[in-house]
Formats: sequence, structure tokens, C-alpha cells
Amino acid sequence: AKPMMVTYQKYFGEYPFIEDGYKLIQAPYTGMEHQSAVTYGNAFQNGYNSGRGNPDWTGVGISLKFDFIIIHETGHEWFGNSLTSYDFADAWIHEGWCTYAEAVYVEDQFGYDDAIKYINGYKSKVGSKYPMIGPPSVSHWPTSDIYFKGILFINTLRHIINDDDKWWAGVKAFTTSFKKSHLNTADVLNFFNGYFDDDFEKIFDQYLYFNEIPTLVISTNKNQIKYRWKSNVEGFDMPLDVKIQGIITRLFPTSDWQTIASEGDFSVLENLFYLNIEYI
Repeated sequence: AKPMMVTYQKYFGEYPFIEDGYKLIQAPYTGMEHQSAVTYGNAFQNGYNSGRGNPDWTGVGISLKFDFIIIHETGHEWFGNSLTSYDFADAWIHEGWCTYAEAVYVEDQFGYDDAIKYINGYKSKVGSKYPMIGPPSVSHWPTSDIYFKGILFINTLRHIINDDDKWWAGVKAFTTSFKKSHLNTADVLNFFNGYFDDDFEKIFDQYLYFNEIPTLVISTNKNQIKYRWKSNVEGFDMPLDVKIQGIITRLFPTSDWQTIASEGDFSVLENLFYLNIEYI
């Protein structure tokens, strides 16, 4: 708990309920977030649900290096208990960001490479049957994609911005600006647009309001590669990084075909950007 609290305050700002203290309260179930008092029942072991036949929830061995319930449920003190969505339909703000907090802890404690492995370990848990954001005002709780697709979306957003110093400063500005307040997805979008002086609306729309993720269509021909986006959002464009002959290059695909010369190995950095690839 102590190194976790150091990490979370480093990246998300001061613990929001410092006047109330922080407690772990033993419970007969695995765990649950509560303001300033996280209930805990993870058998005092690393991993998730330890001793109950499912010690590695993420499918990545990194999770066995820490007690999952302490890390995840405490993340909700910032995402859920401090920053609270007006409507269940926007619950990705709680669960997507809290799941991302797990990766923030992993990166701070074990390094960037382990964090990227950890994040990508969640890909197999994404169902993509329904959008992350559902109908508002009807007490609709979205699917578990708000956890797993949520963390992959936020990781994608980080690498779109492609400036870690600015990213981490922006994340802390986000959590502190909305500290102990209500917000919705439009508030998140408007904040990131303003802070990073960019327009992420079409990216937010594709990942949050459609169950499909964007598809990069690739056509190879001799020494050239053609590429374009296929998506649900009209005029969708999103930068991403590829590796050509071992050199990382940033592409700016749109819905129109573009061409780049490539005489050697070509690969998309799929561990940094959550997308589908279709070769034709």
C-alpha cells in the first residue's frame, strides 16, 4: 500500500480524501472500492483472488508481483470516488482509468516495458459486442469492456500524444482539475482537447461509441505500402507509429489511401495502438 500511494500521488495528485485517512478493511469477498476505506479479501497474496483457483486475472505474470485488489480498488479513490461520472453510461471514466492506474503502478515500480506487456495482456478480455458507452439516463451499466478496452484506449491516447512529459502532466492536471466533482465523457474530451491543443473527438467517438475499433487497411505492392483507415466515424484520422527496416516512423492515415516507400520489414506498433489490421 505504501509504495502504491507514493506512485498514485506522483501521477494523479494528492490522495483525494486525506482528511479521512486511508483504510484497508478485511471482508469475506475479494474487494470493493469505498471512499477512504477499501474492503479487502484477497488472501494477503499477490495476484487476484489468490488461493481460489484464479491467481492471474490479467493473463500476464507481472500481476503476480503485487496484490491486485489493493492496487485496483485504491485507484478508485481517484477514479470513481473523486472523479465521479454523472451517469452509469460513462462508467469507463471510473473503470477504464482505474484499470489504467494499475499500469501506472506497474510502470513506476517495474518499468515501461512491463507496463506495456501488462496493458496488452488485457486484449484477450475485450468482447467488443457493445460500445463502451451505452444509453444514458436508464441506469445502464456497460459491459466489462470499460475495464479492458478502456485501458487499451487510454494507452492508445498516450501514444497518439507521443510526449510522455506532457502526457503525465496532463493526466495529473485532469485528475486535479476534476477533483471531488462530477463529469461526463464530453468533459473528458474537452479537457484533453484543450490541454493538448488537439481534436480527439473522432478518436473518442470511434473507441467509446462503437463496439468496433478502427482498422488499418494495408496493401503491399513491390517497394510501396498503401494504407488507410476503415472505421465507423466519417473522416476518421489517427496518427500511429510503424517500424520500417527497424526505424520507427509516424504515419498520419486518413480514410483516403496514402503511400509510403518500404523496401524492408514493415510492422505496426500494435502494442502501443489498439487497432485491427487488414491486409489486402
